[in-house]
Amino acid sequence: MLPSGNKILSPAAAIALLCFFLPWLLISCEGQTVASMSGWQLMVGDELKTSFGAETMEGDAELFLLFAAPIGVLVLAFLVYQNRMTIRSATWGSLGLAVASLLLLYVKFSDVHTRAAEAGLTVKLRYGFWGTVIAHIAILIGALWNLVEGPSLSTITSQRGQSRAPMHPRERPQGRGNPPRRR
Repeated sequence: MLPSGNKILSPAAAIALLCFFLPWLLISCEGQTVASMSGWQLMVGDELKTSFGAETMEGDAELFLLFAAPIGVLVLAFLVYQNRMTIRSATWGSLGLAVASLLLLYVKFSDVHTRAAEAGLTVKLRYGFWGTVIAHIAILIGALWNLVEGPSLSTITSQRGQSRAPMHPRERPQGRGNPPRRR
């Protein structure tokens, strides 16, 4: 049985990863759309085909954290599921990745409208960006939920290592090591 917070963490991380490839920015100039860019295109760079010709936009390597963080959260959840990592350690790792991602999103995109206006452009943040933000907030909530659940997490961890309840003698499988029982 997974902790309640992990039931939020894993799907939220998968959604954040998916949203990274959806449109993040819609750039327009005087009402005419110039470009639509995903998180991936912002990270690796892309060639923009505008009405002024093709322009090359360099990528931003710092955005790699926004791509790697959900993968890290999924790996941590998998390690917990496989009993290779404690729930508490994975929770702190997920919490750190979510906080770092949200801070990076804030630093990179809080003044995007101002910077675009200085260049004579209009930028709209699209559903891929907002989906990423919401997914990272959900990861944060799931991690905090695991921390609040604290004492019950040790019970879940100890139960995961146990096998199922012992069988009644009549239910035991008959094989070479178990001769049939007579009544």
